Amino acid sequence: MKKTIHYIFLIFIICLISGSVSAQKSEIRGVIKDARDKDPIPMVNIYFKGTTIGTVSGADGIFFLKNNTNVDTLVFSSIGYQNTELAYADKKNPITVFLQPEDVELTEVSVKPDDSRIRSLMKNLVKNKTQNNPELHERYSYEKYTRWQYSVTNVDSSIMQSNNFRNHQSLFRTAKDGSRYLPVYLSEQVVNNEFQRKPLKQKSTIVADKTKGLGVLGDYEISGYTSGLDMQYNFYTNFIKIFEENFVSPAATNGWFYYNYYIQDSVMTDQSKHFEVLFVPKRKHDKVFRGTMWIDEDGFDIVKINATLSSKTNLNFLKDMSLEVEYQVLDGGQPFYKSQKIDAKFDYLPFDIGARQREMGLDFTQQVSFRHIKINPQEEIQLSARSLSYESIKLNNSYNRSESYWANARHIQISDKEEDMYLAIDSINNIPIVKIADNVTRMFMTGYYDIGKIELGPYMDFFQANKIEGFRMFVGGRTSKEISRNWMFWGGLGYGTRTKRFTGASGLGYKFKTPKRKVFKLFYDDRYIRMGENRKILYLYENMLTPSENNLVSAFFVRDEFNELHRQQNVSVNYEHEWRTGLSSRLNLEYRKQFSPEYYPFIYQSEAVDAIDVYEATVDFRFSFQEKIIDDEFMRLYVSTDYPIINLAFTAGRAEFNNVSHDYTKLHATVKHRVNIGQTYFRYALEGGAIFGKVPFTLLEIPRGNETYGYYNYDFNMLNYLEYAHDKYVHLYTDYHLNGFFFNRMPLLKNLGLREVFSAKAMYGSLSDKQYETIELPASVQALDQPYVEIGAGLENIIRLFRIEAIWRLTPHSDIGAPEFGIRAKFELSL
Repeated sequence: MKKTIHYIFLIFIICLISGSVSAQKSEIRGVIKDARDKDPIPMVNIYFKGTTIGTVSGADGIFFLKNNTNVDTLVFSSIGYQNTELAYADKKNPITVFLQPEDVELTEVSVKPDDSRIRSLMKNLVKNKTQNNPELHERYSYEKYTRWQYSVTNVDSSIMQSNNFRNHQSLFRTAKDGSRYLPVYLSEQVVNNEFQRKPLKQKSTIVADKTKGLGVLGDYEISGYTSGLDMQYNFYTNFIKIFEENFVSPAATNGWFYYNYYIQDSVMTDQSKHFEVLFVPKRKHDKVFRGTMWIDEDGFDIVKINATLSSKTNLNFLKDMSLEVEYQVLDGGQPFYKSQKIDAKFDYLPFDIGARQREMGLDFTQQVSFRHIKINPQEEIQLSARSLSYESIKLNNSYNRSESYWANARHIQISDKEEDMYLAIDSINNIPIVKIADNVTRMFMTGYYDIGKIELGPYMDFFQANKIEGFRMFVGGRTSKEISRNWMFWGGLGYGTRTKRFTGASGLGYKFKTPKRKVFKLFYDDRYIRMGENRKILYLYENMLTPSENNLVSAFFVRDEFNELHRQQNVSVNYEHEWRTGLSSRLNLEYRKQFSPEYYPFIYQSEAVDAIDVYEATVDFRFSFQEKIIDDEFMRLYVSTDYPIINLAFTAGRAEFNNVSHDYTKLHATVKHRVNIGQTYFRYALEGGAIFGKVPFTLLEIPRGNETYGYYNYDFNMLNYLEYAHDKYVHLYTDYHLNGFFFNRMPLLKNLGLREVFSAKAMYGSLSDKQYETIELPASVQALDQPYVEIGAGLENIIRLFRIEAIWRLTPHSDIGAPEFGIRAKFELSL
C-alpha cells in the first residue's frame, strides 16, 4: 500500500476545501446511534415518510440523503430497534438520531453449544499453515498485475458551485448512490517476480507501468521495493500489514485470543468439502477483522477470505475497509495467490465534528491478480551482480507501452468508467484551483512553491529569529522542470536585522540520464549555523531538506536564548552514485570558513582567532534492503522498509588557524530500524564514531541538545547545547509505540484514539586530552564521567495531531542548569 500517497492527499484535499466558497445546502446529513451505549448503528433504513426515497447508514452510522421532496419527516428502522420518526427543520446542520433498542421477552432456553468441530478445523488450519503458506515455498516466480484507483468522494455541492469549479461541472462523476466524486488517480502495473530462499535471491522486474494522477500524484512514483514482491495480504501469517499497521489475521496461531469462530455453512465440490467460517472480534477496539473464510477440509488451506475492518477508533483517517483474498491450487497441489482486492474509505479531517463536515473523503481501491506461477522453476535468478540478494529493475520501455499492449496484458479488463477516469484526470489538472492545491502539496513535500519556471523556497527559511542575527529574512528559489529535468540552479539571499549582514546560497546540480540515481552538485553557502551542526544528522532525519532541524512547536516555544551560533562559509562539490538497489555512496569535497562566534569566541593560547579554515573529503555509504523510495528529480524521499538502514562515513580533513594546522580523520556510523511487535512497534537508532587527531571544538562531536519545548526524536531533550563534547562517542535513541494497547480497553478513554508511547535515550562519550591543546573549549562544556540517560512516557495521536511526552533526565546531574524533568510536545500526523 502506498502509505505516503495518503499524506499527499491529506494536504491536497484540505487545499481544495479551503479554496472553495460555502453555499446553501439541500441535503440531510447525520449519524445514528444507540440510545443506550451511544455506539453508531450501521445498516439502518432511512427514508422520507410516505415515499420510496431513502438510503442506508454506513458502518459508522453516518448517512446522507438528498431532499428532493416536500416531505419533512424521516423514518428510521432497523432490526432490534424501535422505529423512529423525526420531523426536521434545520437543513443546514447535521442531525444525530438515537434509536431505542427493542426489548423482546423470551422464554428462558438453556443452550450448550458444541464447538469441538470448529476448534478442530481451526487447529488443523494453524497446523498446516507452513505447508500451505504461498510465501514459504523454496523457489517460485509469477507475474503480478496491480491496479490502484483513488477518487475524492461525496464532493459537496458548495464546492461544485464555487467559482473554482463552476465552469468544470462535467468533470465530476456520479456514483451509484447519487453522490458526486472527482477521479484523481489511476495506475496500472505489470511486474515479473522471482524468489529463492537458499541462497536468498529476489528479483522484481517492472514490465509495464501506466499512471495518471493530479499533479504531484501523477509525478511521484514509489519505487524500490514496491508492488513487486510486496504481496501484502497474506492471511497465513499472524499479522497482516496494511497502511504500515499490523492487523491480526483470523488464521493467526493465537487467533482464539482475538476472535470467536463459527461454522456457518459447508459445500461439497468436485474435489473436497469447504467450510464457511465466520470470524468475529472478541474486543471492539483491537486491530482485527470481521468476516468469513472458506477452508478446505482435505488440505486445511484457505480457499478465500472476505474481511472488513472491525473498528476504526484507533486508526486515523480510515473510515472503512474491506479485503477480498482468493487462493488457487496449482497442478502440483500447492496453494498460491489468485487475486486480492482492497477497498478503503478515508476521512481526512482531524476531528470527529459531525456528519456534514466528515462526509467528503477519499475512496481507494487496489486490485491484484497473479498469473504464470511456477513453483521450483528450473531457471536461475539472474541479478546484475553476484553479491546482490535483491534487485528491482525497470524495463526501458515500461512507461511507454501501447494501448494494444495493455489490452492484452491486463489480467482484469478495464471498465468504461476507468477509461473515463484516465481522460478526466488530464482535464482536471488544468483547473486553476487544482494547480494551486498541487503547488501547495509539493511545497510541503519539497519545501518549494512552483510559480512556473522558478520555484520559491525553502519556505521554512523565509523567517527565522535568534539572538545573533535578530530577525532574519530569506528569499530563495530554484529552477523548475519547465527549464530542465536534468539541470537545476538554486540560490537565495538573507538579511539579519541585528548583524545588518547579508547571507546567502547558490548552487547547481546535474542528474544523469541513467536508470540508477547519479547526481552531481556544486554549491556555495554563507549562513549562521548551530555549533557542531553537520550533515550527520541527515543519516537519521533522512528526508529533511537541511541539517537545521525544524519543529512546529519548538519554533514558537523556547526555554533559553538561541546564541550557540557561528557564521560559516561553505563551498562543496558533491557526487551521489547509486550502485544497485539499496546501495549508494556519496563523495563530498568541501571547504568551510568558520568565523569566531560572538558569545563563544575562538581563543588559542590566549590569542583571539578570527576564523578557522577547514578542508574535508568525505565518502559515505548507505545500505538498505527492500526499501520503498520516492524520486522527485534531484530529491529522494525514503518511505519505509522492514529492515535496518545503515550509513557509514569516512572523513579526512585539515583545520588551519593562526599559522597552525591540524590533520585529522573521522569515522561515523548509524543504524536505524523499526520493528513491528504484534500490533505495537519499536524504533531504535544507534550512532557512534571516533575522531583521530586534534580538531577545534566546532569539529568535535557536540551532542544535540534541545532548548525548546518541542520534542525531537534524535536529540537529547533534557540536554543543553554545548553541555558536552566528544571525540569518541555512542548514542542510542529508542521509543516504543503501543498504539492504544491499554487505552483501547478503558471504558471512558477507548473512543479518544489515544496511543501510549515510551522513550529512552542514552549517550556515552569521552574527550582526549589532546583536544584541550587546540582552540579553547567553551566554559559550558563538561566532562561526561558516566552515561547520560533520559526516559520518557507520554501520549500521541492527541486529536490526531500531537504527541506530548513527560521526560526525566536520570543521569548525570547538569552543572549548567539543564532541566531534569520537562514536558515536550510535537506536531505529527500518522495513520
